[in-house]
Amino acid sequence: MQYLFPFSLQMIQTHQEDILVFYSFNRKPKTENCFKMRLAIISDIHSNLEALEAVLAQIRQENVDAVLNLGDLVGYNASPNECLELLTGEKWFNLAGNHDLALLEPERAEHFNIIAHQALMWSREQLRPAWLQFLRALPLTQELGGSFLACHGTPTSADTYISYHFQGKRVFAQMRQQGRLKVCFFGHTHRRALWYRDIRGTVASREITQPKVVLSREGHYLINPGSVGQPRDGNPEAAYAIFDTEDFSIHFKSVPYDIPGAQRRILAAGLSPFLAERLAQGR
Repeated sequence: MQYLFPFSLQMIQTHQEDILVFYSFNRKPKTENCFKMRLAIISDIHSNLEALEAVLAQIRQENVDAVLNLGDLVGYNASPNECLELLTGEKWFNLAGNHDLALLEPERAEHFNIIAHQALMWSREQLRPAWLQFLRALPLTQELGGSFLACHGTPTSADTYISYHFQGKRVFAQMRQQGRLKVCFFGHTHRRALWYRDIRGTVASREITQPKVVLSREGHYLINPGSVGQPRDGNPEAAYAIFDTEDFSIHFKSVPYDIPGAQRRILAAGLSPFLAERLAQGR
């Protein structure tokens, strides 16, 4: 377990009131009427049914209050309708990603590489009308509890990445303009990431050396859970994360899934063999 900036006192806010939280290193916070949420965070499913089913099976054992899906529900893989059927319910917060937007507005996909473009147009042909309407209704951002913001790429663009220092610094500046925001969850890169801005204004990307990281309530964070359906960090397992407001922690997790089954679906659909090959390599 990692601890980031274990300071002593911070005011966090819920929908209704300010909550005083006393926090010390390596000890659970003592709270007064503390607002608690245990949140499963997923992103970049990309129509990979086998990966999504494996992740949801694990999430059902996590006792979460809600599931936050950061977008890119479609594209690349071969089960768009089947995946969307699993993403509805009162405990779900679904966002639109750049692939979802490009499926609805094909001109947005003109800059995609040929393999990604072909897979997206195939998904467009396969989707039932009800699911097209579902995608059209997805928001670009979601705010939770006044302190947490979710997006696909950045808060202002589903197409923009947070990969480099200047990009992370820009998003932290946007968060500061909103005042109360402490954490921004994002996807799009298909790689786990943890960026922080400390009380001195230092911005950096933190290497994730342990699955669970206890954050400082004094800091501000950008958190990427990795990709469910097409990981690109060298680990082919389906990635997700659990965020817990009680101990202010993020727990990065992954689960093996039936990669050969997902590959067979891709090939049977006539999609590029490269899309099948990359699943086994996690790239």
